[in-house]
Formats: sequence, structure tokens, C-alpha cells
Amino acid sequence: MYSDGITLSKHSSYNIGDSVYYSLRKNIIALNFKPGETLSIKDISETLNVSRSPVRDALIKLGKEGLVDIIPQKGTSVSKIDLKRVAEEKFLRESLEESALRLFIKRHSESDLARLKNSIEMQKQSLKNNEYISFLEYDDNFHSIFFQSIDKNMCWEIVQSMSGHYRRMRLMSLWDDQIVTNVVAQHHAIIENIGNKNFEMAIEIAKKHFTKITTEELELLEKYPDYFKERDNNNFLIKDFYSRM
Repeated sequence: MYSDGITLSKHSSYNIGDSVYYSLRKNIIALNFKPGETLSIKDISETLNVSRSPVRDALIKLGKEGLVDIIPQKGTSVSKIDLKRVAEEKFLRESLEESALRLFIKRHSESDLARLKNSIEMQKQSLKNNEYISFLEYDDNFHSIFFQSIDKNMCWEIVQSMSGHYRRMRLMSLWDDQIVTNVVAQHHAIIENIGNKNFEMAIEIAKKHFTKITTEELELLEKYPDYFKERDNNNFLIKDFYSRM
């Protein structure tokens, strides 16, 4: 059932349980497992050639992160994208990243700026090759540099571990060429303004970059309605999500 692309994640520090967890998480985030898709412990264990126990444990862990829905007596499925959760994940990222960027501006070195520029070049290469997952990984690498350079790696790990719904929506948005182009342009503008010591402008561009909901993103709701959790239009977080258009 899962022969196309699902393999155990290999890392020297991973045990079998870790490998199963990271493999499943990666495939969910990359949309190889579609929102709403049923997951079979039996099929996954056979595909990965592991016992059912680490698969079951991995799904429980993913359930706690909101990436799978486990319904007793009915089964397990990939969670649909929840706009309420997207709004909260974006709020978390906005709050931590703005603080990180302000510290980065005070402490950054020329080598940090060089690393940011290199990430942009790698994004351009990914775009040229139509490798959207790679593009998103280099996008994350760009933002992670702000945290790494100020020794706040734990904060970045929190952002990454709590952004599963938002990250899936980010990947879907990259299917639109205009959005991808804007991402690269905004990255360039952030670096340019930091280099020119226009620090407040750099922060403003960054805030727009990682918080603004675009019309194109909202159109995803109309194009892929089955990927999203049914909306509660009375929820203030959902109203806030739409108000950011």
C-alpha cells in the first residue's frame, strides 16, 4: 500500500521507533499521505519491515502533535488541515521569529549573512528543478539561521515540531509560481535591509513574509476542500485567519 516513497529515516542516533516516527511525519508533512487518508498499522509495518509496536507508538506521538486522528474502534487517518491550528501555529512562529530576528540584527556576522544568501541560491536551484519540497526545506534553513546564530536552537525546534498544519499549507501554496517568486524576493529584501542597516524595515518585511495570508492561499480552500477540516465560521480564530487577506 505504501510502496511509493515511504522508507525508514536513517540517522545514527535514531532507534527503530524514532525512524518510524520521522518517516511517517516526513510523509505527512510532504503530503505524500493526503489529509484524511486512512493509515493502516499492518500495511505500514509490512512496508517498513518493522513490528507493529513502533508503528503504533509513532502514530500515538503524531496524534499528540495533531497530525493524525486516532478514533477508537474506527481507525487512524491523517488529520485534515485545521485552520484554527494553522492560525495558532502561525502566531507561535511570528512571536518567536520576530524576537529572534531582533537579536540576530544586533549580533549577526558577515558569515551569517553569507549563509542566508547561500540558502536563497539553493532555493533558486530547487525552483529551477521544480523541487518544491527541497525549496521548502531551504526556506526553513533560511529562517533557522536567525535562531542558530543567537543560540536559540530549542526555540526553532519548537517552531518546527508545532507547525505541521501550517507547513502543509505552506507546501500547497508553493504550487503557485507567484507565491514562490514572492518568497525569494522577500528573502532578498530582508538580507538587503539588514546589510544596509535598515533594521526596522527588515523586521517589517519579515513579519509580512511569515504572517500574511494571501488570496492565493485562501484559494487553496476552494481548490482542495477535502484537505481541510470543516470550518466553524463562528470561531474567532478562523475569522482572524480570513481577516488577514
